[in-house]
Amino acid sequence: MRKLRRQTRVSLSKYLYILPLIVLVLFVYVYPLIRTIIFSFYKIPFGQAVGEFIGFENYINIVNNFEFWISLRNNFVWAFANLVIQLTIATIIAAFLNAEFKGKNLALSAVLLPWIIPTVAVASVIRWVLLPHLGIVNVILQDLKVIGQPINFLSTENAMMTLISLSSWRFIPIGVLLVLAAIQTIPKEIYESTRVDGANSIQQFFFITYPMVNKMLWFTGFIIFVWNFNILDLIWLITQGGPGMVTQTLPIMVFRTAFRTMRLGESSAIAVIIAGILVCVGIIYFSVMKKGEKE
Repeated sequence: MRKLRRQTRVSLSKYLYILPLIVLVLFVYVYPLIRTIIFSFYKIPFGQAVGEFIGFENYINIVNNFEFWISLRNNFVWAFANLVIQLTIATIIAAFLNAEFKGKNLALSAVLLPWIIPTVAVASVIRWVLLPHLGIVNVILQDLKVIGQPINFLSTENAMMTLISLSSWRFIPIGVLLVLAAIQTIPKEIYESTRVDGANSIQQFFFITYPMVNKMLWFTGFIIFVWNFNILDLIWLITQGGPGMVTQTLPIMVFRTAFRTMRLGESSAIAVIIAGILVCVGIIYFSVMKKGEKE
């Protein structure tokens, strides 16, 4: 009996160690999510905590709003483009940094620099350097004879691609760190033995590196997709979803609906839809990954 009590105390003490983390997760993530779901069924006047229960009316209004479908399309274009660019470049840079060369630490610091710079500072500077006639980017490109006329990088035709490029530059360091950590777990003896057999760097990457870090690449890809799907600050600070709705994504629509038109219930419903989309993407993503492992 005493032994059983002792074992019970030991098992309970294990949970006490992680109790602060559980409380933090519940307070920061779970509670706001539950409140958002509840708010999505109410019509809530701005500045009030209690509103009128209207059921699924908010969701019906959203589905019937063409702005939602444009934002949803932009969101997927934005997230997938960032996923492809960031994961591809991050993998290439990580493979390069895995090699031994002079100045490796300096190169790694340079790669991490975009992540360290605050988003507000990046957005403020970018709006100036990309100006068609006064921006330094157009001046340099014209001096180098790359372009004949100034380019409006934030025009209707170029705004989305410009923001995707900036976002990729900002968040590639995270992908580099994750992929590099996975590559460094591969024993160097494997590379040395294949090098003796005549394998070059490209062959080593495709036949050794890629198969052994495949799981981490899948995980990194999912993190990149989810992260970019929820980005608000970079887009809002540079274009505010414009020109028109060219760069408006669902997070931008949530912000506009909540704090510009004061429809808090409807904005909560959009946030719930975003969460539902990401859950579905996660289920599909990891189902495909598991299917690939079995094959």
